[in-house]
Amino acid sequence: MYFKCLASRMGSDTTGFEGTAGRLAGAVMARLNRDMEDAAIDELDPGAADCVLAVGFGPGVGIAGLLARLPGGLVAGIDPSSAMLEQAQRRNRAAVDAGRACLVEADAAAIPWPDRTFHGAVAVNSIQLWDPFDASLREVARVLAPGAALVTLTHRWAIERRAPVTEWTEATTAQLRDRGFEAVGCKTARYRSGEGVLLRARRCTSPRCGDRAAT
Repeated sequence: MYFKCLASRMGSDTTGFEGTAGRLAGAVMARLNRDMEDAAIDELDPGAADCVLAVGFGPGVGIAGLLARLPGGLVAGIDPSSAMLEQAQRRNRAAVDAGRACLVEADAAAIPWPDRTFHGAVAVNSIQLWDPFDASLREVARVLAPGAALVTLTHRWAIERRAPVTEWTEATTAQLRDRGFEAVGCKTARYRSGEGVLLRARRCTSPRCGDRAAT
């Protein structure tokens, strides 16, 4: 499978991960969040030739993990931070140069690939930053093939900055279903950097789900 890697920058950073602060944050994330990236990839369990999207790839540790699992596949990623893009490209330079990885500065609300491009998607510590959330969820649904899985893994403390975990999980599950996902599941676990909340959902295969996701 082939997809075009766009070089244009389409994002507007809303994370605060820019400049010196962004570079320092990326170094910390690369050290502390590796086990969360690995756990999300294990949950996704991609096929060796799949095409997978990473939403909010940060310093690129998860990109490296995906590339190791996809010897015959492709990895694409978006992040609104130019600092994170720089770190991720440097960490995965060989794969980027070989065309096995395409990393773009872009928002989740404007993903620069066609409908049904990806066999799966992961988002580690980024879903809470998708803004606007509904438009971002609609875009993720759009670029996933029917039956493709979406796995998100988020620090509990990051969720609690926005809402109680139970309330956030229930609301997010409902929105996933409204945007054409099914078989939504949730579980929590402890990681090196704290407790994480994992959501897994599958892109619906029914045409009626596609209609619902597009509205």
